[in-house]
Amino acid sequence: EKRYDLPVSAMEYEIVDAIRNNDVTILCGETGSGKSTQVPQFCFEAGFTLGGGKDDLLIGVTQPRRVAAVSTAKRVCYEMGQGDG
Repeated sequence: EKRYDLPVSAMEYEIVDAIRNNDVTILCGETGSGKSTQVPQFCFEAGFTLGGGKDDLLIGVTQPRRVAAVSTAKRVCYEMGQGDG
């Protein structure tokens, strides 16, 4: 499935804006809408990993099970062209 076909992609600007302007942002959406795979990419592309100092910042995504976390990380790496995770 292409990245831009996922429902969350239509809300990219609003999601990045909400994350930038709030201490906590909660996203709710259907299974398969792209929350876990696309939102980290939105954050990376918006520059949230640039700490401005010597230490870069991290983007963390939690999953209820280890296997889900690993497969999500692999998918994000693949989509960003960074290998297979």
